[in-house]
Amino acid sequence: MTTFHPIVLKCPQCGGLMNDYELMSYTIHHATVYSDGNSNQHHRGKEISICAVCHLPFWRKDATLPEDPDWDTEGLGGPIDIYDLPWYFDENVQELTIEYYKDLLDNDFAYDDEKEIYLRTKLWWSINNIVRNLSTWRSARNMRQLRGIIKHRKKSLQLYSKYKPLLDENLDRLIFLNIKSSEADLLFLANMYREKDDFKKAQDILSKFSGKKGKAYHKIKRKIRQKFSRVIQTS
Repeated sequence: MTTFHPIVLKCPQCGGLMNDYELMSYTIHHATVYSDGNSNQHHRGKEISICAVCHLPFWRKDATLPEDPDWDTEGLGGPIDIYDLPWYFDENVQELTIEYYKDLLDNDFAYDDEKEIYLRTKLWWSINNIVRNLSTWRSARNMRQLRGIIKHRKKSLQLYSKYKPLLDENLDRLIFLNIKSSEADLLFLANMYREKDDFKKAQDILSKFSGKKGKAYHKIKRKIRQKFSRVIQTS
């Protein structure tokens, strides 16, 4: 069962008030999880919102007002997010999403390690989304579908290659931040090195992993041996 708690937000930039909610709990029936930590869970909490008045982004923790039963919130609109931006349904939405998170990082929107990890993870996912669910020729039912799949794969892989240097640069920083935290998940860290094409380092770290060696471990280990660096589904 999914439950929500109403809150009031005040934009740190313009002071505009907005009605919104916090996700308190939700039930997961099935989750598809990928090696970069992304999944198909649609009810994850939001960390960033965009003001409905000035259209500038803000961290929700910086904008949430203390609970007050006397708040007069009638008629207040809600904040928007990236899915509401005018360009979100453009043909080049993948590139625009990547540039959106890159711009936030370049403009020092993240002012501590936790927020930087969040933004860099979003950037990582947005680049991986280019190749996350590529169809294979086996899914083609006829020659027309096969030609469409080949064309789409070629276009997607070219776009991914364009952003691979940015992906590697972003992963370098994520690796540093994860190691700095002294609580690095070795399996996750090994995968980051794998996606950076540093398969030797990935194997060295994986050999130190002492947790439960489940499906994700064996899939990542196999892809390291195959020298395959793109994101993979782990469950």
